[in-house]
Amino acid sequence: MHILIQGAGRGIGLALAQRARAAGASQLFLTARDPQSAPGYDLLPPSDDVMWLTLDVTEPDSIAAASTKVTAATDQLDRVIFTAGMLQDGSIRPEKRINDIDADVLTRVFQTNALAPVLMARELWPLLRGTHPLHYAALSARVGSISDNALGGWYAYRASKAALNQLMRTLSIELARANPAACVASLHPGTVDTNLSRPFQANVPAEKLFTASYAADCLWQVLDGLDARMTGGFFAYDGSPIPF
Repeated sequence: MHILIQGAGRGIGLALAQRARAAGASQLFLTARDPQSAPGYDLLPPSDDVMWLTLDVTEPDSIAAASTKVTAATDQLDRVIFTAGMLQDGSIRPEKRINDIDADVLTRVFQTNALAPVLMARELWPLLRGTHPLHYAALSARVGSISDNALGGWYAYRASKAALNQLMRTLSIELARANPAACVASLHPGTVDTNLSRPFQANVPAEKLFTASYAADCLWQVLDGLDARMTGGFFAYDGSPIPF
């Protein structure tokens, strides 16, 4: 399989890249904002079947440049997974009330959490269309479910992941016409012990706090079980559907 994993430098993305290697991927395209400084670069160094690409998901030009290199290296992709996610960064914190909302923060979180999968699908379209089985997935979050929102707060994160789900759903409809064997999916990995969740783990039961490796194994198995009939869906790490 020819597999592209965005955010493979660390965390879930790196664990997914290692899982892809274990599954026998014939070609791995791995991205990071600065590949050579990422832990994944040393664990999965460049080789005949591993290509590292510089990619900043908030920069359309960076997305286009990385896509051009992938398109030059292969004529088909079989599995694409996006792992980008921002909940807090520097002075950015999840909003507890409406007075905490900041327009610039909303824009930055949306750029990070929602836009790259469809922008890159546009650039990679020749590699996605056809009749070959394809999984095109992005990591979302259960808190992005509108119908499951009972607590409020976290405006930017909730809304950006809801936007991601809608963009992926819309992509699934068009891609089904270009490749009837394709499956587009949003995936909830659970609470994973990464930098994103670390400040919010205090109330997470130990059995519900997953290692990146465990989450990657679960997500890989979910994708293995999905086909074109499930395209456009939103699924948890155990394969159960999540309402939008």
